Amino acid sequence: MTTHQGHRRRPAVWALLAITLTAVLAGLTTGSAVADPAPSGGKLVLVLDSSGSMKEPAGDGQTKIAAARTALTQVVTKLPTAAEVGLRVYGATVFKRTQPGACTDTQLTVPIGTDNRPQLQAAIAKYKPYGETPIGYALQQAAKDLGPVGQRTIVLVSDGEATCAPDPCVVAQSIAKQGIDLKIDVVGFRVAGKARTQLQCVAREGRGDYYDADSTIDLEAGLDRLSTRAFRPFRISGTPVQGAAQQEGAPELAPGHYSDTFGVDSTSKHYLLKRTMTGSTLRAGVSFRRPSGGSFVIQTEVKLNTLTGEQCGWSYPRGFDGDQGLATGTAASWSKYKKKNDECAESEQLVLTVNPGKDFRELKGVPYELRIDEEPPVDSTTSLPAAADDPTWVPMRGSTPRAIVPGSSFPDAPLLQPGSYKTTLMPGELQLYKVKADWGQRIQAQITVPEMAGATAEAIDGIRYLDTALISPIGEDVYAVFAKKVPGGSYTKGVLTKRGLVKAVTSKEIRYLNRNGANNQDTGTSTPGEYYIAVSLTRKDDDKAFTIPLTLTVGVVGTAGAGKPTYVDGATPVSGDSITPTPTAEPSASDTPGDGDKTEASGPVQGSNSDSGDGDGTPVALIAGLGGGGVLLLLVGVFVVLRLRAKPATAQAAGPWQQYPNQGGQNPPQQPPYQP
Repeated sequence: MTTHQGHRRRPAVWALLAITLTAVLAGLTTGSAVADPAPSGGKLVLVLDSSGSMKEPAGDGQTKIAAARTALTQVVTKLPTAAEVGLRVYGATVFKRTQPGACTDTQLTVPIGTDNRPQLQAAIAKYKPYGETPIGYALQQAAKDLGPVGQRTIVLVSDGEATCAPDPCVVAQSIAKQGIDLKIDVVGFRVAGKARTQLQCVAREGRGDYYDADSTIDLEAGLDRLSTRAFRPFRISGTPVQGAAQQEGAPELAPGHYSDTFGVDSTSKHYLLKRTMTGSTLRAGVSFRRPSGGSFVIQTEVKLNTLTGEQCGWSYPRGFDGDQGLATGTAASWSKYKKKNDECAESEQLVLTVNPGKDFRELKGVPYELRIDEEPPVDSTTSLPAAADDPTWVPMRGSTPRAIVPGSSFPDAPLLQPGSYKTTLMPGELQLYKVKADWGQRIQAQITVPEMAGATAEAIDGIRYLDTALISPIGEDVYAVFAKKVPGGSYTKGVLTKRGLVKAVTSKEIRYLNRNGANNQDTGTSTPGEYYIAVSLTRKDDDKAFTIPLTLTVGVVGTAGAGKPTYVDGATPVSGDSITPTPTAEPSASDTPGDGDKTEASGPVQGSNSDSGDGDGTPVALIAGLGGGGVLLLLVGVFVVLRLRAKPATAQAAGPWQQYPNQGGQNPPQQPPYQP
């Protein structure tokens, strides 16, 4: 291996730092869909608190029980008709802990099924506060309701601490051992102190998410999001294969789409990639649900080597934060420093290695996708356009937004045509969309959040960071770092306050010679295909369950097919071939920007300066309010990006994504117990 090749094939420390400083999070939403991916066939059981404390005020003029009825009725109405849903209550029939059966007082009032919406609504209408709070036992029974296999979700709603053994946090830990496809989400309804700590522990140990709710609106938002997401969980797709513990005996894979799982220890898995044409470029991408918490640098290694051990390319996957925590990593055989008789370019087989790294305990049994592409060599590059320069943003005219349900993983990301779409975003959740782009084209994506007031403005609580990203078909970060006149600035992060936000990202134009670029923003845009848009909002530990409205406007700029290479002997890529999307003209400039309180894309929100030359979009007063630490972080980020730009070699490091006591009622009953 030459010195140049060694430099090209190892991720730079500066790349890791730049990635961390420009983290991109994610989120999932509900609503009517234009391109609504079908439910995945999972099961959901709602576990509801029917203890006596549910008679207490809900903070908005209603009792907790009235708020729960209202929220649940709305949520059940919105669930997909094909979704399998059940309802379990606890504390509904035995009044005092001293009475027999008080700590096993839980009933599956509506069995899990698809044609049971009337039964669910009838049961909700009879839902009344009465007895104790046996959360742990109710969770044990809910896990049995769901069965042993498939995507399974428990959504627990409680307004207090457990008053019976077993400890619900210990129970959640035990339930989580039943598999990665079973999780427990929790909504704490007007809780504090020990009760809140306990419910947060249930969500954490159950690999789920916790949200506070202080009102009917909060409760509906949390239940709506958590229950909808249960039927669009992070999914892995592809033909199942089993990687080998060593190179010898490893399965041979042709270009395609596969799935496997991490093992029980730190042992690597090996695959042999079969090259079908001499001199072709092989690319491999690995994606999986990353471990929750911990470092944002996912030290799983993705490596592509020759049979003799020469390293062709490798990376650490970059981590996306959010409820479904995505991580992707890539490796490719191509090098612009190609030498004569380069094994990486000419070997009939290459070895793909996936090693879980230091997080192997958390990744035990976690499934992952493998995407393998092969691109033929070209006849000549002399007539091809040079590598793409940094693009200049083309203003897009907002259209009437259509409702959309985002995906939470690559397989269920909806395919978008150029235009405007509306949805909502919850803190800490992942939104993924898919857009096709051909040779000679680039993707623009703009997020517009209107000015907010009332409970939503209060819930934002100061500032948040809204993150956007563009991901290549194989899994590389491809947003153009130095794009010009991008609304909200060319970085992926945007500062969101109650005044709203306009934030956008764009890629470079897709050209064959981008493969010789200095980083994955270049190399990732060297093939056409289906690219992904990711959107997220930062989450705080004490967040209430709330959503923000947003509009996503997508544009595909350029002439489809321009600069398409001619491959040797008329060969075509095994995947990632020219897809020529629906023809679109370049987005036209808006004649009049939208008002600050509107959700049409391309109109700057009140107080932003997205039309200014630098495109920053952040008020000066806000920058000052961030203090010296924020300014220092910004300066370090700029310094790192400049260092990255000066690097002569590809840095496939981790990307800029990481993130990563009320008691049961003891007073005499005011009404008869719940009747299942």
